[in-house]
Parts: sequence; structure tokens; C-alpha cells
Amino acid sequence: MTATSATNVGFVLYKPGKQPGTLDATWCQRWFGKKTTGSGRATGGPEQGYAGEYKIEYFDAGGAQIATLGLHIKKSEASCFELEWFDGDKIVDIGIGMELPEGLAVGWRHLDETPPPPLAEIDEAENVGY
Repeated sequence: MTATSATNVGFVLYKPGKQPGTLDATWCQRWFGKKTTGSGRATGGPEQGYAGEYKIEYFDAGGAQIATLGLHIKKSEASCFELEWFDGDKIVDIGIGMELPEGLAVGWRHLDETPPPPLAEIDEAENVGY
């Protein structure tokens, strides 16, 4: 596999939000052959730190909401974290991250190989930074 053939993987940087228990996200991904970027807002987490349960809304580069998921962040070893994203009770993505001065840096992978229609049809013109 080459970097250009990697699919259904991404990177997200979570930073503490202005309100306790929130995280702000900046993400990029290669989603079924399309490169996309966007933002996100997690709520319902702990007042300090990253480990906890959240509800997160993700937005595309144009600001349109594209997903609402559950997010579980668990501190594992040293400065490492394990992450799971849920759609209802189903785990849809898994990731591993590390706390850095800039925030929680996370690499993740989508578990299902079937593309959902909304993201599969993203116009290349909406993709920022690629």
C-alpha cells in the first residue's frame, strides 16, 4: 500500500474547547478515494483532560454537518489514548492518539468498507488543502 492508495483513514487534532467538557476538532481523511477536511465539536466530556464519553458533530470544509457520533476516549499507556467512534451502539471507527502540546493528535481507521452516499459524492472543489 502506498500513501496515495490508503483509504478510509484519517487524522484529527482535538483541542480543549472554550467550555469545560468540550473539544474542538480539526480533521483530514482519505474517504473512499476522496480527500476531505473539516472541523468538529465534542460535548459532554470531563471538565479536564481528554479521557471520557462525548457526543461529537463533524462538519465539512464548507461548514455543513456531515456526522454526529458518540466518541469514547480512553487513556491507555503513558501518553497514549485509544479511541472509538460509535453510531448508536455500533463501533464505526477506531483510533490511537498521543497528547502533545498542541492537543490530542489521533490517527484513525473506518471499519466499514461500504461508502455512505453523502461522503462518497463530495465535490473535489469542497476539499481544502489538497
